[in-house]
Amino acid sequence: MTRRIHLLTALIVMTLYIVGCNYDKKEKAAALDARIGGINDTLLLHGKAWGDELKISVNTLDFTQLGTVRTKMQGYIDARIDEVGQLEHVGGSEELVQTELEFLETERNIVENRFSAFEQFDDSVTMDELTEAYAQIQISAEKEQALLKKLQSLREQYADKNGFPKYIDKY
Repeated sequence: MTRRIHLLTALIVMTLYIVGCNYDKKEKAAALDARIGGINDTLLLHGKAWGDELKISVNTLDFTQLGTVRTKMQGYIDARIDEVGQLEHVGGSEELVQTELEFLETERNIVENRFSAFEQFDDSVTMDELTEAYAQIQISAEKEQALLKKLQSLREQYADKNGFPKYIDKY
């Protein structure tokens, strides 16, 4: 009888340990997913701020404020690349994290090479020059959009795999 009680106690302890570990994994996976979502949401806000400033700059032909907004965005991207690169992998997050890093690198390239082009303009800029600079952003945005779509799919798969609800905004 005592042996059965010890065996039953051991089974209960092992079950609680396994359930607890799975719960912890689920919570960590959900937190990682939420962090990636939060990074991208904030990045979207930075992009909107730059776009709003661009509208003002084009209308006034004063491009001097664009650098401030771009630099802030670039700093955010650089910090997030470092952060995401140090994330602990949990629940099969490797591809999701790698794709997020690729997305952030793409964003950094757009910000450094496409957004900064507008900072060179002054009140003598022609409509053709503005159109060409904007067209270059649009071309770069094609890769950005493809990566966002891939990230959405990976996040959905990750949520399914790890058993937490999908909180995914469609960008």
